[in-house]
Amino acid sequence: MQKILLVSVFFVFLACTESNTTQKQTIKELKKDIHYLSDDKLEGREAGTEGEKKALNYLTKRFKSLGLTTTIDQFAFNKNAEIIFTSNVANMFPTQYSSSGNIDSAEIIDVGFGIEAKELRYNDYNDINVKNKAVVINTSSPDGIHPHSKYLNYHDLKLRAENAKKKGAVAVIYYTTDRHAEIPARKFKSIKSAGIPVLFLNDTKENLQAKSLSLSLTIKINTATGHNLIAEIDNNQENTIIIGAHYDHIGWGEEGSLYVGEREIHNGADDNASGTAALLQLAKFYKKSDYKNYNYRFIAFSGEEKGLLGSNSYANSSLLESKKINYMINMDMIGRLDDNKNLHISGTGSSPRWEPLMEEIKTDSINIKSSEGGLGASDHTSFYLKDIPVLHFFTGAHGDYHKPTDDYEKINFKGLYTVLLFIQSIINNLDDEEKILFSKSPNKTIQTPQRFSVTLGVIPDYLYSKEGMRIDAIIDGRTADIAGMQNKDIVVQLGHIKTTDMNAYMKALSYFKKGDKIIAHVLRNGEKIELEVTF
Repeated sequence: MQKILLVSVFFVFLACTESNTTQKQTIKELKKDIHYLSDDKLEGREAGTEGEKKALNYLTKRFKSLGLTTTIDQFAFNKNAEIIFTSNVANMFPTQYSSSGNIDSAEIIDVGFGIEAKELRYNDYNDINVKNKAVVINTSSPDGIHPHSKYLNYHDLKLRAENAKKKGAVAVIYYTTDRHAEIPARKFKSIKSAGIPVLFLNDTKENLQAKSLSLSLTIKINTATGHNLIAEIDNNQENTIIIGAHYDHIGWGEEGSLYVGEREIHNGADDNASGTAALLQLAKFYKKSDYKNYNYRFIAFSGEEKGLLGSNSYANSSLLESKKINYMINMDMIGRLDDNKNLHISGTGSSPRWEPLMEEIKTDSINIKSSEGGLGASDHTSFYLKDIPVLHFFTGAHGDYHKPTDDYEKINFKGLYTVLLFIQSIINNLDDEEKILFSKSPNKTIQTPQRFSVTLGVIPDYLYSKEGMRIDAIIDGRTADIAGMQNKDIVVQLGHIKTTDMNAYMKALSYFKKGDKIIAHVLRNGEKIELEVTF
């Protein structure tokens, strides 16, 4: 009896030793991969740059060293617009509704809001001949810019410019007196051309002294190429599991940065070197494992930070074969597991299998915060839209998000290892099951993003589903910080506008401009307080 006990103890000891050895080796490799990907020499891994290519080459070698075959999937995207513009009118800039052109002394004529709405018996062009003239248009409408405007179908600036061209106008000069009306961006990456030069007067109409317009305008869209990396484990099965993570970040922070200060490299250790390093570890595990009832496709996406460009390109290509995909796992920012062990999992409503599975593999090492929606600001969205079940893993927002301070030293490697094992357990548990079913998750209607010129300077908790907008992190020195807001405050009203959810919050911001002073109503630990906010 004693011998059997000794043997049992020996095997328990051996299993623990092997487990500890595996953990140490895995963490060592995670550290090495994240350290390289978040090094300054990669300059933030922005899509279409040399830094992206260095990361791509590194990942290609890593996958091949694990015994996986790799292919590169390229996609083109608009990088920026190069504009050469001269004009006799001051305080004016070209918009993305514009085309290139040259104009010599075209008469300038005011056409009000530039709206022609026959069904409403309204026409700003009555008895006005605009042929070969430059028309001045107010970007508001006869009853303003708001969701209940009678002229809602005529608010669009491109449509108004196209109508002016149809009537013979050679250029459009927009201006506004309405703080809720659109002010086109000075910088843009794509053109929604109306076929004539379309400009914005960054001034009042009264200061437009010129009687005629002369200009020379050349707009050239510069393109770049991004690279997805695909690594395969072919087990000669009918169906495939896709496991993905984006490896790009925002470079020097020219686009998407939340940092205020001198130009610096944004290394993105958590976002998303953490998910990319985990991708390599899962590839290593499933190459050696006995879980072979599915094929595995590991994809390191680029262009995520520019609007899911890489995953969207891939999902809409012939490479996907959506009917043969069982499900898609997405890992984006999984390197900061907090003291409460909170792991955010979204997409649990994209298959009836997900919720029961979460109950089956529940563990004390992870505190799951789930959300049913399959749509979100990461690459799983591209696959959900192809009717593929998805799960997105995320350890939460933090104050270093999209800042130069998102560095290697701040990664919780033991926490990352814990998350990695949890994701692995999900995949393992489904190995001997039939292909899981897809279901439409109860996402709220996606609305066109509101245009606004002010922000609070916070990172919302996108998984918060109760009333209001809960703050996940506050950006130092910005509006919310100055006003005295705190992490986990729930914003329920801005000024006179109730912010019942994320959409209402975004819409509320569109009604304010820089310099406005309002009272914000927030819930803090169940108590409603009022804070003065200056945008």
